Amino acid sequence: MKIKYLGSGAYEGVPALFCGCSVCREAKEKRGRFIRSRSQAIINDELLMDFPPDTVWHSIQYNLDWTRIGHCLITHSHGDHLHPADVEMAGAGFTGEHRPLHFYAAQDGYEKLRCMTDDPEMGEASDVTLVEPGVAFTAGDNGEYRILPLWANHNPETSPVIYSVFHEGKRILYAHDTGIFPENTWKALAGQGRYDLISLDCTGGTSGPRDGEEDFTPVCPGDFVEWRDGHMSLRTNREVIRRMRLENLIDDKTVIVANHFSHNSGLGYEKTRLEAEKYGILTAYDGMEVEI
Repeated sequence: MKIKYLGSGAYEGVPALFCGCSVCREAKEKRGRFIRSRSQAIINDELLMDFPPDTVWHSIQYNLDWTRIGHCLITHSHGDHLHPADVEMAGAGFTGEHRPLHFYAAQDGYEKLRCMTDDPEMGEASDVTLVEPGVAFTAGDNGEYRILPLWANHNPETSPVIYSVFHEGKRILYAHDTGIFPENTWKALAGQGRYDLISLDCTGGTSGPRDGEEDFTPVCPGDFVEWRDGHMSLRTNREVIRRMRLENLIDDKTVIVANHFSHNSGLGYEKTRLEAEKYGILTAYDGMEVEI
């Protein structure tokens, strides 16, 4: 199974619109991996994770093959993860004949998508299925993906979920946007077995304790090192990782990725990477591919 990070940024992207902070200035100067579009990923070049306003750009940048992409999991309804207006582009007035795009979303995202997919002018170009945390379903042309949406620690008005994705013996946990997992999610995870890859929200920055230090000074004043609710930081990522190890959900072969970064953390790509790799965590960047 392969996952490609099409975008790795939080709502603002990097460099953020209107911003002149040090992280944004560095990104403008160095470009490359320092540039972050809004978060989106694709599994096996066919299963999309989220539908942000940067989907058009990602399609162009990575030459996405829409003859293969037929299914899209929505984590929640915040605008950097779901941009329903662009679903209209699937309609006959905007594009030629193509395969239908099937969305899966919890309540608020489901309602927002239905406003688009139920338009008579859309025909059968797209549809949406309501998902519920804790209730597994299958996706893919032949139902080859077993999906388990789980409760996320994020704004409840957005109906947030994280996703456990199982395919051909491999398992991924895609956990954006969420803080420390709710207890009902931990209980549901206990029955899933070992994960080959976990992808954790790291909006709050990547500072952590230095070697031998229990208390520490953040790398920069902008770090939200104790972000526990709504989003996480590297410090709280490590807390999740420790518990997952204790509960035999991950092991030394599990690939661990931090993703969904904000310029407000005060850290650009390179400083983030150097800090995260101390703990065996990969720092996602736009275009990064991981095969498990």
